[in-house]
Amino acid sequence: MLDALAELLPFTFGLVAAPMPVVVVIVLLMSPGGRARAFVFVAGWFATVAVLSGLVAMLTGAGGGSSDGDPPLWVGLVQLVAGLAMLAMAAKTVRDHTARGPAADPAQPAWLGRIDALTPVMVLGLAAVLAGLNPKSLAMVVGAGTAIGALGIDPGAAAFGVLVFAVLGSLGVLVPALAAVTTGARGAAALQGARSWLTAHNDAVTMTVMFVFGGVFLAKALRTFAG
Repeated sequence: MLDALAELLPFTFGLVAAPMPVVVVIVLLMSPGGRARAFVFVAGWFATVAVLSGLVAMLTGAGGGSSDGDPPLWVGLVQLVAGLAMLAMAAKTVRDHTARGPAADPAQPAWLGRIDALTPVMVLGLAAVLAGLNPKSLAMVVGAGTAIGALGIDPGAAAFGVLVFAVLGSLGVLVPALAAVTTGARGAAALQGARSWLTAHNDAVTMTVMFVFGGVFLAKALRTFAG
């Protein structure tokens, strides 16, 4: 189990380091009646991460491998594609940041300004999209799922690994929501400051995460191919 946790930690950090989901939670918390919707987002994020990583772990474990327990070849192909895609996204972020100019504020998604109008069901869907369809988050979920499935552990231990990953991977969105509950109005300034910092440094965080984890995925792919 310690081996499983060690395999999961890099992907957990990568998932927690995603700025946009945290910004969404903060915006929800600062909107009228947004506290309940913020926890709906957290629940949707957790459920999506758990379900997708569990499915990937199950498929990886059932996909067959070598007789000595090495993961199947297709896992290496997935890791290779994910690594190359993340490096490409990092390069695109660098290019866009350079073209925009270091002093310019990053452009915000148009939907972020309409958070106030989202119903709880729409917030749940937004969480599922950001956790399951956003390439940055999806890469971490797939990476964790393949890591768990490739270990060849029994289903109960694999389910526990998925649960641990989903819980730890949800801390980035859960902590601001809990902070808002425990600090009340006193935490509003801190939340606004956190949002401003994440927005201003979104490119830097994205570039770092994409470059680092692109390398991680490529290294894992080479290890899988070497078998």
